[in-house]
Amino acid sequence: MTLDDAIARALGGNAGDLYALLARGSGLPGTRANLPLARAFAEACASDARGPSLARTMARTNADEAPGGTPLEMIPLAGVLAAGACAARQPKARDEMIEVLHDACDDLRFRVRGVVPEALAAIGAREGGALLDRVEAFADGYFHASALLDALASPAWLPKIEDADAVAGVVVRAFGLADEAPRSAVRWPGYKALVESLERVIAPLALRFGAPMLAAAEGFARSRDPHLRESIERALADKRLRARFPDEHARALAALAGAKKPPRDPRSLPRPTRKRGGGRRR
Repeated sequence: MTLDDAIARALGGNAGDLYALLARGSGLPGTRANLPLARAFAEACASDARGPSLARTMARTNADEAPGGTPLEMIPLAGVLAAGACAARQPKARDEMIEVLHDACDDLRFRVRGVVPEALAAIGAREGGALLDRVEAFADGYFHASALLDALASPAWLPKIEDADAVAGVVVRAFGLADEAPRSAVRWPGYKALVESLERVIAPLALRFGAPMLAAAEGFARSRDPHLRESIERALADKRLRARFPDEHARALAALAGAKKPPRDPRSLPRPTRKRGGGRRR
């Protein structure tokens, strides 16, 4: 049975053949899922008015029905990509599909979470900067904000955005989310994903939008978290930023450097007042 035939049957209410086909071609268990197959399904699903319903059902297949690391994980993964494709091509389903993508950010299966940025970027490629007003809820969770940042910096969406201040606002909110996290959050996978996304996207966003993004990075120097500041410094190490925006780049780096505490003079450290261990000498 071909993919088109299986999709037609699934849209008609019988998804068994489609699920079997996706599982067989999933590439799982393995290091990488068969994303070309999932994308082919997503595009075909989005071409039918019944596609959003099928995409929603698949994306919300739980981990008991489709355990992570098994061929069945391909079902929710393909459903997430289909939700993005449906939102891009069917405006009436857009808000519902964005909600599906928001929920997928909380999925325990990392491959399912991992395709949310691609799905968001597919919508952004159609809507441009207007999508930013629809995805404000993504700035309120660690995995959610991470997915939004990665989508913003993607080649599919980034060239379609013109409002530099709006993008800088998203980055500032995402940084604030990380900066205000409790100390215990540093062990959470979502927090780590957000910090990694911030470090990954600041350079491409700054190259695209220039001064507003570098001004935002300069403001990040006010953070009390040295690890976050170091992450921003690494993000600004891109030589192209220094070449294209020398003054703004220098100010941002100077602010971050100025926020560092001076090294302590070892001569001022407290000295031991008595010998420790070894017992008392006679």
